[in-house]
Amino acid sequence: MYTTSFADMPWERIDLSAAELDLPIAVGGSTAPHRLLEAYRHGAFPFPRHRLHSLYPPLNADDEQRELYARHVADGRIAAFPAAEGPDAFALTWWSPARRPVLDVGSGRLTSGLRRWPTGGARWITSCDHAFADVVDGCRTLADAGWVTDPFQSSLLSLHQAGWAHSIEVWQGEELIAGLFGIGIGQVFSVDAAFGRYPQATAVAFADLSRRLRGRAAFIDIQVPHRYAETLDTRSISRAEYLDTLLTVDLPVEPRTGVLSIEAWPAVADD
Repeated sequence: MYTTSFADMPWERIDLSAAELDLPIAVGGSTAPHRLLEAYRHGAFPFPRHRLHSLYPPLNADDEQRELYARHVADGRIAAFPAAEGPDAFALTWWSPARRPVLDVGSGRLTSGLRRWPTGGARWITSCDHAFADVVDGCRTLADAGWVTDPFQSSLLSLHQAGWAHSIEVWQGEELIAGLFGIGIGQVFSVDAAFGRYPQATAVAFADLSRRLRGRAAFIDIQVPHRYAETLDTRSISRAEYLDTLLTVDLPVEPRTGVLSIEAWPAVADD
């Protein structure tokens, strides 16, 4: 059944029609750093799971969905790579949506939806790459990002050290109250996950990422619709447009780093 591998099945040859059915384009394989970069370079991203879940709200029970995936593996619509991170061939799925939400870098409307902030209270300070591991942990524990498995997290840390993966942090005093992390390639920064402890804090992280990417990237990829993106000025683009932008330059996207204390954000009172 599993006769293909990353070596003899390049991403360019993978059938993308499964994405039209809200299905993964591939299952199995590994989230090793070089495998992640190869996938992101081709517009795909992983969803590792200890239990099988759909990218979108589940349409079937796990067993039924496993059968659905297996049926499309058998007919060749979903590529199957040898499972390298456990016995469950369907625990790691790879996605390349036909359309995905993005944020234009430098858009003046990115922060226009944020409510008027009170003048008093503590200040929120933003930083970049000061607490990457803590942001990933925050997403795992506070944003229901259980798909960030231990092997995936280990690879993310390696990619962070190599300059491919980055984080944005939002601080209130010494407390990390929000953050996001993702991988930047070419003209695209793809956000894998985000969290926030207070209203609007996640939006502040995205707004901060946008200003740090000015002149360095075209847009911020949200991958799939999320609750935290509902207040952001996203637009939907096709896979073709996404790939055209992504492949413009095959280099890491590095947001401007450092602590932006001069442009500190006023704190937002909890609802």
